[in-house]
Amino acid sequence: MVKAVGVDVGYGFVKAVSSVARVVFPAVVAPYIEDPLSGLFHDRTGHRVRVRKANGEVEEKLVGEAALRSLAATVTLSREKPAALHDLMLLTAAYLAGAGDRGPFPKQVDLAVGLPLAYFRAQKDALKKRLESLAAWVSVDGGEEKHISFGQVLVFPQGAGAVLAGVVALPGNGYLGVVDVGTYTTDYLLFEDQGDNIPRPLPEACGSLEAGVNLLHRALAGEFQRQTGAPLAPAMYQDAVEGAMVGRPIHYAGRDIQLEEAFMKARRDIAQAIAQGVLAAWGGRAGFVALTILAGGGACLFEDELLRALPGARVAQDPLFANAQGYYEMVGGMA
Repeated sequence: MVKAVGVDVGYGFVKAVSSVARVVFPAVVAPYIEDPLSGLFHDRTGHRVRVRKANGEVEEKLVGEAALRSLAATVTLSREKPAALHDLMLLTAAYLAGAGDRGPFPKQVDLAVGLPLAYFRAQKDALKKRLESLAAWVSVDGGEEKHISFGQVLVFPQGAGAVLAGVVALPGNGYLGVVDVGTYTTDYLLFEDQGDNIPRPLPEACGSLEAGVNLLHRALAGEFQRQTGAPLAPAMYQDAVEGAMVGRPIHYAGRDIQLEEAFMKARRDIAQAIAQGVLAAWGGRAGFVALTILAGGGACLFEDELLRALPGARVAQDPLFANAQGYYEMVGGMA
């Protein structure tokens, strides 16, 4: 059993890091329905999750890629994730990362998670309290049932974990910026390094923009509807993005729907809006920023434009896992 796990429950993907595993899956949940073909064509991607609560209530769900294939797939469309949806995905990620114990007196695991800056102050205490009381017996993909509950729970602002944990090297002088591009929000942070290798955040230069990958989804959905007269299901958003990136059309109603041109234009426009918002927030300090780290699932989508627009910009070594890795480093060092 691992002693600590860092989990980043994003709107697009859920990521987890522990001492033994790194986990990622789409943030999608669907009801579990018994396969009428008895697994004959099952490709074993995605996860079947069984959760048994202390009151005896049992629920079975599909999570991740398997849920994407369901007609009843649920994605998080609101900025505040429903607690039941959030906690199910968190328990799944923790289990896959090696958390959980068996026996009559199961041990707890320490946990670190994050919240977008826009919601951090208002939601961090409530989230911490809820996760400290979360406990269930969990089985994933038919594996052994394990009890998962959390001892120490840390809640960080998204984007800060990697810096505070030392995942990225400080520039030694000048300012360090972090731009974390998520699904609904882009968090930006500015740290001052006075040469002692201790990052000091500048609160007035940290915040959130209401811009992210969802604007790209919206643009592609609009173009799809313009060409077909039909809406693009949210469960198809990721497929649409991945296809448009490589020029692969979506086959619909007997014809191929090309979204590449709309994708390229939307990507440029959204990246420009993000960069301008960040630079405006940093104001006169922007010219003194020695290094800007791009993190989050959207960092690679908007990479080319943001690298040109932001001072000293470079993509984090593993942008998708940057937050989860940072959270783990913080809580893991205390475990």
